[in-house]
Amino acid sequence: MKKKKLLAALLSVTLIATMGLTGCGKDKEPGETGNQTEKMDKDQHLNITLVAEPKSLDASTATDLYASQVLSQIMEGLTRVVVKDGKDVIEPAGAEKWEASDDGLVWTFKLREYNWQDGKKVTAEEFVYGMMRTLDPKTGATYASLLYPIKNAREYNAGKAKAEEVGIKALDEKTLQFTLANPCAYFLDLTYFKVMQPQRKDLIDQHGELYGTEKETLIANGPFVIKEWVHQSKVELVKNDKYWDKDNVKLEKVTMKIITQEDSRMGELSNGSLDAAAVTMPEWVKKFNDTGDFEVLKSADPSIAYTFFNQQNKYFKNEKIRKAFILAEDRAGRIQTLFRNVGQEAYGWCPPQVLMGDKEYRDIVNYNPLETLKKESGDPKALLIEGLKEIGEDPDPSKMKLTWLESGTAARNKEFAEFAQENYKKVLGIDMKIDYVEWPQFMARTDKLDYEIASMGWTGDYNDPSTFFDMWASDAGIVPVAWKNDRYDEIIREVAATSNQEERAKLFKEAEEILIIKDAVVSPQVFRSRQTYVRKYVKDLMYPLFGTVECKYAYTSGR
Repeated sequence: MKKKKLLAALLSVTLIATMGLTGCGKDKEPGETGNQTEKMDKDQHLNITLVAEPKSLDASTATDLYASQVLSQIMEGLTRVVVKDGKDVIEPAGAEKWEASDDGLVWTFKLREYNWQDGKKVTAEEFVYGMMRTLDPKTGATYASLLYPIKNAREYNAGKAKAEEVGIKALDEKTLQFTLANPCAYFLDLTYFKVMQPQRKDLIDQHGELYGTEKETLIANGPFVIKEWVHQSKVELVKNDKYWDKDNVKLEKVTMKIITQEDSRMGELSNGSLDAAAVTMPEWVKKFNDTGDFEVLKSADPSIAYTFFNQQNKYFKNEKIRKAFILAEDRAGRIQTLFRNVGQEAYGWCPPQVLMGDKEYRDIVNYNPLETLKKESGDPKALLIEGLKEIGEDPDPSKMKLTWLESGTAARNKEFAEFAQENYKKVLGIDMKIDYVEWPQFMARTDKLDYEIASMGWTGDYNDPSTFFDMWASDAGIVPVAWKNDRYDEIIREVAATSNQEERAKLFKEAEEILIIKDAVVSPQVFRSRQTYVRKYVKDLMYPLFGTVECKYAYTSGR
């Protein structure tokens, strides 16, 4: 959005650091930091942070938010999402204009004249190549499902259609045309996402599996290019002098520091080494507030932290055991202890702020699946014991052998993992072990189902409930839990085939019931909120609700 949009989204142990914020400080529009009435500093640079190392910067295979944060600065797809007058706006980028047919099935984009950093022209065929590479079953792209609104994209990705049958065509060097399977209200919202960016076949052929893993294997066509990528340390960007809109890019350098330790981030924000960062620890909130040097950007966040279960595990094959873990979750304590009272207890899967038309999905369905589960299932420990008996295991929960897989080794990760460990001990009587691994290893292990229970976060990629529900379809592969439900898959297909919002809401509600009550696939923890501190000399740094931090228009004045 945002494992997004974006899976981040995803690192369960953090709030969002210097990304998608929609609220902001006093006398400023939401999502915007200043305006160009101030005199610009002579030296234009910005220091922000990545909370973890991107696993890859290959637009087809990248799944984490950290990759999206970098790719948004160096790549120019068809559109960009920016903030104007406090609202997310999709503006022309690589495409200078577009039009949709009256029935909403055919979208035609006219590309502007613009170049890659090596001076070669960007062509419509490179957009086609990038998307078809993402859809190619051999690529194994997790985010291929985002392209499923396109005619025969789902079928091609499943090996059931030919490439030439997919509704993505280059009519000429500068004209790109999409034919959709059904009208899609959010199709334009997909056009700024990484899976719709152009890709260079010559470089991918040259570097093979190494493509996207080092600076030397990448090429940019956006506002910035990568000058240096020091793994586990920083990604340094500099202004792209070949960028078509370079006159509107004020920053000469953006340093994205990879800082996994929260105390380290706070120290660098305090001493001026960082210009913006998420702040949650009460002692730091007070300290930064007292300085008067920051604008505080607060907002709800279209994202959710959640616990998920490997249903190949002998315990989590059992529905009652999964339900026991969902009911045992201490959501209020998690918000107070881990999220520093920044967030809301998650009582369903899709968070507030996600719209259907002009109304929030949660207001439309008025549905609390977690409360329903509590009424139906009763005491979580008793339910756990029932489940253990059903699978022929010792009914004493203390005899269970389970390991929590934690997505990082920083102090903040330890805090999150130990909270879960202590809570399950208190409520269920389980002595759970913890296995700490770094983010790339966490992703690799969960992808291979080499885990038992773990936690992540998900941030929506676009403003529609489907960005939260499509990810659980059996052909999406975004969160590997070894679960498949034919009715759930049917719901996702039915949603895609209708534009009737009332009907879509009913279907999403049924999907939510399956996820949480009937099949107990996922345990919602927290609807997350955002609280980022930005130094007052930073201007026009944009934080769309959907999308990542936008540095293109940012500059400093009075550093």
